[in-house]
Amino acid sequence: MPKVTFVNENRTVEVAAGRKISDVAAELGIAVCREEFAGTGIGNYTVWIKGPDGCVSAPGFWEKLSGIRGWRRLANKTKILGDVEIFTQAGLRDRLRAPRPVTAPPTPKTDPEARRLGVSAAGTAAFPGGNPQAVGKGTREAIARNTGKKGAKGAAVAATETEEEESDE
Repeated sequence: MPKVTFVNENRTVEVAAGRKISDVAAELGIAVCREEFAGTGIGNYTVWIKGPDGCVSAPGFWEKLSGIRGWRRLANKTKILGDVEIFTQAGLRDRLRAPRPVTAPPTPKTDPEARRLGVSAAGTAAFPGGNPQAVGKGTREAIARNTGKKGAKGAAVAATETEEEESDE
């Protein structure tokens, strides 16, 4: 009797040779059909098979017509003949049920014990120029802005410096 391993579900069973993959999976409660019309069994029966040559039946007319080759096979058309590993599509039943319940992450606003994000000078979506607590603390001297006018503070400083340089020569 061939040993069949459903890898994604971590299930191994022994079955009679000549049974279809979809029948064995149905007995084990493993979904192999991504149904396009709910409850009808019409849909995508794609599975991936790993095993030696001759472990499953050769591809039939419909599989060849749909371009099935390599490890990819249709579970409702393929018969098991030897030891084989079968990879199924993930999460088939999950898409039709209610969303998975997930609790909200703790926030410092609602939970005082929640971890807080450290202060960083790196830009984020909230503060593109960096966190205000880490940037612009006022310890640097202001940059003099010179407009070139005589009455400007920067212009007066520049004028006195040039006069001192001329007198040194």
